[in-house]
Amino acid sequence: MNALRRGARNAFRNAMRSVGVVVILGVAIALSISMLIARGAVDAKISAVRSSTGNTITVSPAGFFAGQGGGTPLTTAQVTGLLSVPNVTAVQASLSERLSSTQTNLTSPTLAGSLGQRFGGFAGGASGSAGSLSVPIRVTGTNSPGTSLVGGANGGGTEKLTAGVAFSATSHADVAIVGADLATKNDLKVGSTFRAWGATITVVGIYDAGSTFANAGVLMPLATVQRLASAANQVTGATVTVNSLGNVSGAVSAITKKLGTAADVTSTQATVQSQLAPLNSVKTISTYTLIGAVVGAAVILLLSMLMIVRERRREIGVLKALGATNRSVASQFVAESTTFTVLGALVGGLVGVLISSPLTSALVSASGGASPTGFVRSGGGFTGAGTGFTPPAGAGGALGFRGFRGISNTLSQLHTSASWSTLAFALLAALVIAAFGSTVASATVTRVRPAEVLRSE
Repeated sequence: MNALRRGARNAFRNAMRSVGVVVILGVAIALSISMLIARGAVDAKISAVRSSTGNTITVSPAGFFAGQGGGTPLTTAQVTGLLSVPNVTAVQASLSERLSSTQTNLTSPTLAGSLGQRFGGFAGGASGSAGSLSVPIRVTGTNSPGTSLVGGANGGGTEKLTAGVAFSATSHADVAIVGADLATKNDLKVGSTFRAWGATITVVGIYDAGSTFANAGVLMPLATVQRLASAANQVTGATVTVNSLGNVSGAVSAITKKLGTAADVTSTQATVQSQLAPLNSVKTISTYTLIGAVVGAAVILLLSMLMIVRERRREIGVLKALGATNRSVASQFVAESTTFTVLGALVGGLVGVLISSPLTSALVSASGGASPTGFVRSGGGFTGAGTGFTPPAGAGGALGFRGFRGISNTLSQLHTSASWSTLAFALLAALVIAAFGSTVASATVTRVRPAEVLRSE
């Protein structure tokens, strides 16, 4: 016990050197702890993204896209059958229709403008000036209104139900949820009615999608749209949810085989994988930096202890000549190295926790500078890769384009925290460093012979 006490006191014999050793050890340990925290945060984010982002597959009739092109509608049975595909957890079916001015009393809040005149051909529209064109009302029949309002049917991922309620997935009622701009344009509120396909439709909810395009649409029960639009059992799009990003490729192959040439099957897996690449790079960098920091701290302590042992050879020789054993002398240096390590761990632990969040953000920002561009073919269709958009949900059943800005924001929103396991690892690493540094010092102590040391004096 006396030897350990003397060793702890010896750590402060040279204040300048002690401060230097503790600071250097603190920096190395702070870097290792911050890298450990960063790695944990990145790993958790990757797992969360892989289980909840990019795990959707878009299915649409072959040749049909966002109300354009040709193709033959899929059937309700075909889409429902996709639930039997391994790893598929949900299927959201949709039917995209357009209401002309002769089919509804609603007026679109979107002005035709010069683009409407150029690409017009709107049903019920005049062929004259842009101002005389009547923009049709986009109607999406869906069997998953809850999902629709968080990005399923409208694409943007920012839709919020601002008033009323969503209809049930199995509803056959003549009800609708309308976009905020369309509601304002037509003085609609919850409980109001409008005409569509000769039927009276009751507004049960109003949503805000954050864009003029999406806010000009109408969501209705799938069965209701199929009935009113004379499209029994027809589906123009489906969004298939898979339980994990890693199972998307297999599901795409299975769906493509199941539906054959009747459908285009696309996924955003390649794009999400490219979005995850910066996080994987940060994970690799943090792992190597963590190992390097721990090894560096051990080497620093080792060299420091070797230098201290060499400086105290005469003291060691005298202690041995007075009867001190190798074990008691070595214990002093073990206590001294442990004191250095504990102090360095306290300083480094505090600093590491404080710098972990900004350091992680900086690493993610630095690694995410480059993003792919162009298109990636996936399962028979094309999906934008790094271009800011993908085909809308259901390929034809969406009211807008779903961009990857939301994914990028999700990836950049990393939350770092020092868990008990992190602190336990830091303590274990400190003990390993202390053991490594003191072991070599102890071995050097045993080779010091009192007679040689005293004779040289």
